[in-house]
Amino acid sequence: MRRLSALISALLSLSAFAQAAKAPPPAPVQTAVLVGVVAAVNDEVAKKQADALASFVAVAIKETTLPRVFADQEALAIALGKGDIDIALMGPLGYLRLDPKAKTQLLVRMVRKGKGTYRSVLFAPPSSKLTSLELLKKSKTPLKVAWVETSSATGYVIAKATLLQAGINPAQAFEVQDFLGSHDAVCNAVMEGKYDVGATFSDGAPNASKVTGCVGALGKRVDTLKVVAMSSEVPNDVLVSAPKFPQGKVDAIVAAAKAASTTAEGKKTLQAALLAEGVADVKDEDFAPIRKALDAFVP
Repeated sequence: MRRLSALISALLSLSAFAQAAKAPPPAPVQTAVLVGVVAAVNDEVAKKQADALASFVAVAIKETTLPRVFADQEALAIALGKGDIDIALMGPLGYLRLDPKAKTQLLVRMVRKGKGTYRSVLFAPPSSKLTSLELLKKSKTPLKVAWVETSSATGYVIAKATLLQAGINPAQAFEVQDFLGSHDAVCNAVMEGKYDVGATFSDGAPNASKVTGCVGALGKRVDTLKVVAMSSEVPNDVLVSAPKFPQGKVDAIVAAAKAASTTAEGKKTLQAALLAEGVADVKDEDFAPIRKALDAFVP
C-alpha cells in the first residue's frame, strides 16, 4: 500500500511537472508611462490638463500612459528625479529643484500668446492706491498679502524676490502673509478686498491683460486690478523627462509637439495638454534670470 501511494505521488509530480513544462511563459508585465502636472490654477483644470497631456504623450510614443496630478512643484520634482513618473510639465522653480545629478532632460518650453517667457506680477484691488513698489514701501497702513504656495514661482518666490531686490522685506511690509493654494484663490481674495496685494503671473503679450493669472477667475474684471510691479522675464513651463527615459521616446514627444504647433488642430491639442499654443527649444542657460532672482530670496 505504501509503495502504491509513493508511486501515485511520483506520477502526480511528474504530471504536474509535464504540465508546467508545456504551459506558456507568463506574459510580460505592461507598465504605463506616467505623466505629471501640478494643480497650479485649480484641481479641475489640473485633472483635465493631466488627462490631455497623457493622451498627447500616448499618441506620440504609441504606448499606454497614465496621468498624475501633484500638489506642488516640489512634489512633482521629487517624483520626476526619482523616476516615479516619466514626463513632467513643470514651472521654472520645479525644474530648478531637480538634482543635477539625476540627469533629467529638458525637452521644450511652452509658447503662450507668442512668447516663451512670462513674468510674476504683484497686483492690488481696483480701489487700491498701490500702483508701484515705491508707494508700497512708503505705505503706513498695515498690509495683507496673498501668496499662492511656497513652491509657486510667480505666485511667491519670484514675486518675493522682486520685493527684496527693491529693498522691501515682506516680513516688515506685510502684517499678514497667507498662502491660499491656487492662483484663482489669490485673485478672488484680492478682488474681494480681503488682501491688499496678491501675486500671480503675466504673459506680457501685446493687448493682453497684465494680470493674466487672474483671467480664469475674474474674466473681464481682471483689467480693473491695479498692477504694483512686474518681475523680469523667466522661461515658461517646460517638459522634462525622467532619468533613464529612452531617448527615442523623448525625440518622439518633441517632434510631435513641434508638429502640433504648425496646425490649427494641433494648437488646440497643445492648449489642452500644455496650456500653450506652441513649443520652443530650451536649454539650462535660459534659467539664468530666475537663478539671479533667487540669489536675493530670503525664505
